[in-house]
Amino acid sequence: MKHFYLRLKLLLLIVFAQLLFAQNTPYSYSYIPKKVYPNQVFPVTVYAKHYEPNKELSFEFNSLSLMQPLTITPVIIQNQNEAFFTFYFKAPSKEKIIEIPALTIWNSDSNYILNAQELQVVPLPKSNMINFSNLIASEFRIDNVKIDPYDSQYILVTLFLRAKEANLKDFHIPNVIDDGLEKFKRDGANVKAQYYFIVKNSVKGISFSYFDSIKKKFIQKSIDLTKYKNKTIAKDFNPKELTFDKFKKYLSYALIIFFLLLFFITKKRFYLILFIILNLFLLYNYLTKENICIKEGASLYILPTTHSTIFTRIDSKISRDVIRKYRNFYKINLQNDITGWIKDEDVCED
Repeated sequence: MKHFYLRLKLLLLIVFAQLLFAQNTPYSYSYIPKKVYPNQVFPVTVYAKHYEPNKELSFEFNSLSLMQPLTITPVIIQNQNEAFFTFYFKAPSKEKIIEIPALTIWNSDSNYILNAQELQVVPLPKSNMINFSNLIASEFRIDNVKIDPYDSQYILVTLFLRAKEANLKDFHIPNVIDDGLEKFKRDGANVKAQYYFIVKNSVKGISFSYFDSIKKKFIQKSIDLTKYKNKTIAKDFNPKELTFDKFKKYLSYALIIFFLLLFFITKKRFYLILFIILNLFLLYNYLTKENICIKEGASLYILPTTHSTIFTRIDSKISRDVIRKYRNFYKINLQNDITGWIKDEDVCED
């Protein structure tokens, strides 16, 4: 019986010591969501009391866990001698229960461990899920819309997107022919990117929905493409077709005719030489096409974007005339009327 009471006292002493340690520990979780949605980006915040900025803190989640923050560096908010450190995680798409791994925090004096935390992953509500774009965000907006001609039947639409706590890399508008995301940047909760897609020139508008994680409902978005078609600055992917370049070409034509007339009137060879030089200039800059060598295995993209769908791959090294050039892409025409874009890194030197 004495041994039983001794063990009981020892157990109570351990529990009391743990409670006392928990009360005195300078770090704890101040926010962890009770539940999240599949593919949702969500915050986890660590609270530090008696925070001293001159003492550098280090954070490390258990590296054996598959769940890791999207960025290693937390977002820090300091309030006098308190501080909040927020990390952002992304929920998997198929799990029902996920675990925020154990977190080790250490400074120059000591280290602390915050235990792992379990979260429930619940499906999105099925009601009003119309034209869902796979996007879950606490804030979302479209800063700008840009339209470029793709060919005689299609246009390339660029959306400049900005969001908070968003899985922007999953963004996809239903019923577009091809799409891709570029220039993605994350700064804490804030994310932005450029989203490209192709639609027929006859399409007047695009609509989609996203799920607002604060309001817990789907928000509908509509874009009137006709509003932006007339405001397009770049009329083509080929820089030689820009307005200033057209002006140079037409001016060259006018000067050729002018010098030819002067030669017939004055019979001076000087005007004939100028006439020949301008013809050579036009021939070199406008009539001759740039020819490039394409590496074996190069990808032919539908869109001139990094994440565009790959149409096909080049079986062997070939040479092709450049139809157009856009950023670091070349538009070429293969056999059987297949047209697409090649990255400049797939162009060989010879």
